[in-house]
Amino acid sequence: MKEPRQLEPTLPQYRENPKPPTPEKTSIDVDPASIPLVDMSPTYSSVLKTSNAVDREPPSPSLSSNCDVMGFAKVELPPPAQSHENGSHVKGQGPRQALPKGLVATRFANNPPPHQPKSPAMSVSSISFIDGDDLIDFGTDVSPSTRDTSQDSSPKSRHVERNTGFSSGSGPHAYKDVAELQRKLKASIARAEIAEEKADRMEKRIEEIKNAKSPALTEAERDMDALTSSCNELKTENSALKEQLRDAQSHIFSLQPYRKELTPEEVGRQYDDLVEGITDWVAKFMAPLLENHAKGVDEVLTNARKKPTDTLKLKQAIHMYADLVHGTGFPETDEDIIIAVIMRFLNDHIFQKVLYGCCGGYVEALSFTEMAMRNHVEPKRDLFAIRTWTAEAYNAIISSREFRGVREKRMKELTIELASNFKILCRKEMSTRFFHGFEENCIKPAMQLYEKIQVSTHHFYFDINPYIMWGQEGEFQTSTDFFDSLLDLDCKNILQNRKAFNLAKMDPPPSNKELYHRLLNVCTVAPAVYMRQIGRKDALREPQVVRRQQMLVAWGPQEKKEEFVKEGEQTLLAHLYSAKNERERAEAGGWTPFRWGG
Repeated sequence: MKEPRQLEPTLPQYRENPKPPTPEKTSIDVDPASIPLVDMSPTYSSVLKTSNAVDREPPSPSLSSNCDVMGFAKVELPPPAQSHENGSHVKGQGPRQALPKGLVATRFANNPPPHQPKSPAMSVSSISFIDGDDLIDFGTDVSPSTRDTSQDSSPKSRHVERNTGFSSGSGPHAYKDVAELQRKLKASIARAEIAEEKADRMEKRIEEIKNAKSPALTEAERDMDALTSSCNELKTENSALKEQLRDAQSHIFSLQPYRKELTPEEVGRQYDDLVEGITDWVAKFMAPLLENHAKGVDEVLTNARKKPTDTLKLKQAIHMYADLVHGTGFPETDEDIIIAVIMRFLNDHIFQKVLYGCCGGYVEALSFTEMAMRNHVEPKRDLFAIRTWTAEAYNAIISSREFRGVREKRMKELTIELASNFKILCRKEMSTRFFHGFEENCIKPAMQLYEKIQVSTHHFYFDINPYIMWGQEGEFQTSTDFFDSLLDLDCKNILQNRKAFNLAKMDPPPSNKELYHRLLNVCTVAPAVYMRQIGRKDALREPQVVRRQQMLVAWGPQEKKEEFVKEGEQTLLAHLYSAKNERERAEAGGWTPFRWGG
């Protein structure tokens, strides 16, 4: 049998002759039964070590490619599979070419199509390149119709291949497979070069971005440093401005007069405490005389005969006010008359005088300054500013240490003067306690109330209107304003055990004629308290009533009034007022009928 020779693939000849030469066909006697059918299943190479797995086919023992000097692939017969002693075969490994690093990830970024089983007769070993972990398998790009799957063959078939020089799949198809593999190899190399160029461009772009960001970050750091410096400067400036603001506020407050706001409610409560304290004190020292009326009258008249001077003081204090003399003619009014005398003394000597009538030099200086501010200062000060400044000035005087001694001295003087009016009603052994009681319950609380309203911005003042005056013949004259002012008066009806008489709550309200005939003014007990608030720009508001004037009235028919006077006991002060003796006439003219001048 003639041994066939192996042909060298020369592509120019193929171009001239479309059909490549084929070896002579010789008969090869091969016994098919002698070929063992073992290990005929297609095998696959292991997957790549990279994350993207690539399907590869087992290397074909029949074909392998190698580039010649002209760059074309030539076909070489694979070496026969070696068998071990136990009869097992060792699979041949196809040649693999190494690629540059970094190309496989770009080339095989996408998963390849799933592996399709190949025909055993057309299986061709895939050509791969290996460099460490980067592998490219061209088995996935080879058509199933051109692949040779004769990987495992029997020893007899391998013997035939060695004798003939061609595998069972060699022939015209082998040259086509080589050309196809060459084309795919070039395409893969081109794609790898493109991917490498893209990778280079991306690396350059990354470097450019880094270089571009570095100056920006540096500029941001410089801006941050500038902002930090500016923030520190602003904090320092803010602290300085706050300190200047506090200084300016302190200067403004020091220039503004002191203002002590005093509410009408506070003044009203303190005034009520004053009247209540005086009432309790009068009831306390008059209790021994009023418990037994007859005995009390005898004691008072006895003292009047022994102390005509003290008796004259009380008579004069009562005779100064016609309404009090009128009030002594009604029973059970002794305490009310004494309270009325005390309140009018406090009103005349404390509430109606500036600084209790002392410190005349200071008062004149303040009055002169106040007048100058009102008339000569440009721009002129309004009443609110003047009142505020005046309150500040009086507060400074009252708070001074020097004024404390003046206050104590004036307090003792007023206490002696007030208590002396009622000395006739005090027992000799109780005189010290008697004077101390007038100081603690009358003079001192009145001074405290006065000093509080004197340093207030609002103007508080006391006013009293008895509505009963002396006539030319010494008779009582009642003012008609009494009926017009009933709504502003706090009246108590002596005919009904001091029950409040409120005209606004009477239903139906009485007519004027009925008021003239049934309502009688007895006397005034305590003065009223008003407040006049001074607004800005010389705005004077209407007076506000803080406490109404307290009065005693007799509301009822004339018969009831006469019966009340007739059945009631005559007051101690009425007995004292009507008592006359030679010593009184000699010392002070006694209780001669009152006559106006002439």
